[in-house]
Amino acid sequence: MLYLTGIILSCFLALLLLLKKDKATADRILCIWMFIMALHQGSNYLDVSKISYTYPHLLGIGFALPLLHGLLLHFYVLALLGQRKLNWSYVLPHFIPFIALTALAMPFYQLPAAEKIQVFLHHGAGYEWYMLTQLCLIVVSGFVYVLWSFRLIHAGQKNPSQKPDVVKSQHLQWLKYLSLGLAGIWVLVLFFNDQVIFGGVTTLVCLIGILGINQVPVFVGNFMPEPLTPAPTSSLPRYAKSGLSANQSDALFEQLTQLMEKQKVYKKPELSLGELAELLSVHPNSLSQVINEKTEKNFYQYINKLRVEAFLQVAALPHKQHYSLLALAFECGFNSKSTFNKYFKTVTGETPSEYFSLIKY
Repeated sequence: MLYLTGIILSCFLALLLLLKKDKATADRILCIWMFIMALHQGSNYLDVSKISYTYPHLLGIGFALPLLHGLLLHFYVLALLGQRKLNWSYVLPHFIPFIALTALAMPFYQLPAAEKIQVFLHHGAGYEWYMLTQLCLIVVSGFVYVLWSFRLIHAGQKNPSQKPDVVKSQHLQWLKYLSLGLAGIWVLVLFFNDQVIFGGVTTLVCLIGILGINQVPVFVGNFMPEPLTPAPTSSLPRYAKSGLSANQSDALFEQLTQLMEKQKVYKKPELSLGELAELLSVHPNSLSQVINEKTEKNFYQYINKLRVEAFLQVAALPHKQHYSLLALAFECGFNSKSTFNKYFKTVTGETPSEYFSLIKY
């Protein structure tokens, strides 16, 4: 029952992150981590319950999974603190130990079903070398990534100006919880059996859920509250709540304007605030604050206004006259007729049919 609790809770937290609006890179990484956590616990449950003995091809699917926990923690810390861009050239080398351990297990995976079961029944007999290699890689990798994460968190504490609205005590405390929890699991790996270890994993998942929902809005919102406009009676300087100075805000809006003019990213139908923030290497809350202050619109109003303006330009081109208005709207980033009609009237004061008079679409 304890194992099933951990599996169900891991899946639930992953689903919350999957459905979260305006996901940033950190949210996606944590979502993947929760799914891996569920898969790891699930593979252990199949072995403990002997279900995998009925379906021997399931035996050993979790051999290399422990190596993913440390590196996903590391990626999550980097993404949340914004200390570097997680491109493939940086990410892929970290998966080498995982790939190597999986490759070393190929002789076991190729065994007939009956022999696989015998190996498990005799506690890895004949594969003692693999078990020792596995333990060394897991422990070393685990502690290296935990210590590395602590170093990044410490650097964030000493350099709070690096990313003002992310490097806050709330974020750092949350990352410390995760790092300490994972460090505790590696201690259990060193001194206890699988039953105790996975009991600890279930406890860790429960704590992640409790802390992530109640103390910091990891799964149900953004870390920082998003004040779209300053309170009229507030004595705080402009942008104080967002962590941006007036100069930083001006610079960010200039970057945003250039991005829209040159790359026209508003034409991407599923563009989100989080994705746009990643392109600008800023936190979504900062970007939302600047859009609201500079344009007096929220993110969706701002993006759809740009789409309407682009549509009007395209619709006036002679070589586009044979296209329907809806086709041109889709070309400019709209993904439904109703959304197009709504924002077209908001911007122009007329419906498309009224605006274009006899032109039908």
